[in-house]
Amino acid sequence: MEGSMFCNQCQEAFGNKGCTTSGRCGESSETANLQDRLIAELKAVALTLEGRTNVTREFSRFIVRAISATLTDTNFNPDRIYSLIDEAKRALRTLDSDIQADTSVLSEDPEERAYCDLLMSGLKGVCAFAFHALALGYEDNAIYNFIIKVLSATAKPDTTHERLALLIVECGRIASIAMALLDEANTETYGSPAICHVSWKAGQNPGILMSGQDLKDLEELLIQTEHADIDVYTHGDMLPANTYPGFRKFPHLKGNYGGSWWTQTQDFASFNGPVIVNSNCVTPVQDAYRGRIFTTGMVGCKGTPHITHRHIGMQKDFSEVIRLAKTLPAPTPLDTDSVVLTGGFGHHQVCSVISQIAHYIENGTIRRFIVIAGEDGRDERREYYTELAKALPPDTVILTAGGVKYRFLNLDLGKITGIPRIMDIGQISDAYSIIRIALELQNALGIRTLD
Repeated sequence: MEGSMFCNQCQEAFGNKGCTTSGRCGESSETANLQDRLIAELKAVALTLEGRTNVTREFSRFIVRAISATLTDTNFNPDRIYSLIDEAKRALRTLDSDIQADTSVLSEDPEERAYCDLLMSGLKGVCAFAFHALALGYEDNAIYNFIIKVLSATAKPDTTHERLALLIVECGRIASIAMALLDEANTETYGSPAICHVSWKAGQNPGILMSGQDLKDLEELLIQTEHADIDVYTHGDMLPANTYPGFRKFPHLKGNYGGSWWTQTQDFASFNGPVIVNSNCVTPVQDAYRGRIFTTGMVGCKGTPHITHRHIGMQKDFSEVIRLAKTLPAPTPLDTDSVVLTGGFGHHQVCSVISQIAHYIENGTIRRFIVIAGEDGRDERREYYTELAKALPPDTVILTAGGVKYRFLNLDLGKITGIPRIMDIGQISDAYSIIRIALELQNALGIRTLD
């Protein structure tokens, strides 16, 4: 396609094909092309690492971090991408590699291009899960080995379509391993999510809003604000943090403020206090909250203060954010101020009563479970999910995870013999819990898996 860039990795891609001059998300052609160049450098590193048996985990950790910076709506700062490219080049020199990065992005073969696009999209998801697990000290060599294998395969011109197809299937398996690892990291660190109410009510104290998915950042912020007379709120996919025992022990974790990632323009403006974004789904900064938004992790916006990574044995330093919060007014109440939501329906909670749920299925009280999970978006057609939730029969339970839940989470759909008809499982990575629940139901109902 003609243009100064080509990006097709998100649902907002122009014409459902790709953005060719600038991203509809706000990404510049410079940043998009630098991300392509970064991926090419990472492929060169992977080609060098492939087959070596004495390589430390540091190279794999770097690849996970760098790929996470290329996720949709994560890093709009070209300087940050340049630094990652330089880091990749240093890795190649350390490995004494003579492999040159191939910066060409699109194959002339449309079938090969489709395979590679799908595979790289899946790989970015794997890296996102691995990145958050790594923040809590959890990692798995099987995940690292697969990442290197995929980068190497997509860099080789002689990789067959059959090989790419097999890697796509394997990517699904590795993604489930990565989600299971993150689930273990989260629950071992903060306890299993418990069914509880989550407030959307704005308090009277100055506040700090955290948006994203990285739970370690939230923990460190809560510790550093424990005696500061500052309330902390979650936004977007951070909402499920309110259901973890490890976070509920902090009384100044006030609850959730705002909705899905794409409503942040309004939400951040009315919040009044500082905002920290720690994972993908940031949008270009608006004047209404410029000067009080911070990024951390692999997130970057040009001209926005960035909180650097934590050093070994130390926390990230949120002191600048805390100082600013003390000078700003409390959040403005939203239309959802009176809403109290119920969350915490992870697999630990639901599977503990799986025999009771199976009984309701067998006697016809519950007729079906519907999964509506994934991230949300701005497209007006996504109102479909709200209308679908409203139209489902009263004997149907909705299992949801990710930002799409904001389309229907505040609907009053009632309960079935005490079981809420909307079960919020958690973050997008917590789709793993939905798989676990489905498997437990299958066993409880005596349903055999098809060969």
